[in-house]
Amino acid sequence: MRKIKLIALSLTAFLAVNANALNLDEAVNIALKNNFDIQGKNYDYLESLENAKINQAGFLPKLDTGYTYTNTDEPNSGFESDDGVASVTLSYNLFNGFKDMALKDSANYLSESSQYSLDATKQDIVLGTKTTYINYLDKLNALETYKSAYSLFQEQYENSKNRFEQGLIAKNDLLQVQVNMSNAKQNVVKAQGDLKVAKHKLSNILGGIDLSNEKIENLDEKSLVASNYDGKQLENRSEIQALSMNLKSIRELEKSANAGYYPKINASVSHNEYYDGLTNDRPQNKEDNQNIAKVNATWNLYNGGADMAQSEMYKKRYLSVNSLLNKTIHEINLQFENAKSNLEVATDNLETSRLALLQAQENYEIVKNRFNEGISTTTDLTDANYLLTQAKQGYNRVYFDKYLAISTLDRIFEINKY
Repeated sequence: MRKIKLIALSLTAFLAVNANALNLDEAVNIALKNNFDIQGKNYDYLESLENAKINQAGFLPKLDTGYTYTNTDEPNSGFESDDGVASVTLSYNLFNGFKDMALKDSANYLSESSQYSLDATKQDIVLGTKTTYINYLDKLNALETYKSAYSLFQEQYENSKNRFEQGLIAKNDLLQVQVNMSNAKQNVVKAQGDLKVAKHKLSNILGGIDLSNEKIENLDEKSLVASNYDGKQLENRSEIQALSMNLKSIRELEKSANAGYYPKINASVSHNEYYDGLTNDRPQNKEDNQNIAKVNATWNLYNGGADMAQSEMYKKRYLSVNSLLNKTIHEINLQFENAKSNLEVATDNLETSRLALLQAQENYEIVKNRFNEGISTTTDLTDANYLLTQAKQGYNRVYFDKYLAISTLDRIFEINKY
């Protein structure tokens, strides 16, 4: 009974918090700050904001200034003159088939789509960080499990060696223990390599920070508490919203293409001053100066079918993105069903695997005592060791499976807001 209590304590210690270690929340925050994918998406979003400003400019007047110098030389008549004209023009687009309005709305929708894409990327990085973090802890626990198995085989070897020297067991029994011990050592070496790889992967998703001297903190048991997941909320997913905004943007682009079927009306006022020569800054004749107001209307009757082709292009693009939206909705629903099933399985198996671990520990202690008394064989003790190792791995795997299922559901419903 005392041994069982010790195992229960060790399971609790597995969930303990090390105040000096890197914990999961810190890892997530570091990833959100340093991850290259998020940085790229953030720049895409900032670019979309600038694009929206560009398309807003179509609603503002334009102010232009210029100077024209003209040299006229007529050798036959002997006439030569230098003239200069300075001008200031204020122009404004009165109507262009609602093109400016459509481009402005399209840019705003595209900016919203970019924001949703950035949010989706953040959620992916949160899940990716949790998965990579869990993978590291999984490899760490695997290493500890294999070390424990190796230690038990070492103890068994010493006992078997003493019994062999006393003539209580045959040499092949001792050799069997040596082989098992060697195999256990190989498992330890492989687990050490797997742990290094897992740590490199964790470092990579955190932006390449150095984790060589960092201790990775175990999970808090609160991590195993699932939220309430309502399938109706899936329509609010960032990927769905991003594609929906993209569709609205394309519709506005189609409107901008149709603007070519309407006339264009522009108004302008300008002031021109005339000068003698390039260097003379005094007006030649103030009466020659001009103030001009104009309203200009144009209507393109034919441009080779470019307007129609552009409109059709945007229609096809809309259908393509709409297909992607429908595919994304189906994939998200499938992700939900899979993650929900994984959580149910892991929840059912967690208590079973915990009891199996306690039973395997008790079984090993019984077989070990019987082996020391000469009742059980070397094979019996070896089998008990393997059974205990498998039970430890099974418990750890189910524990991590449940956490990953919860993390996946949190990502699907975007529970975590960072």
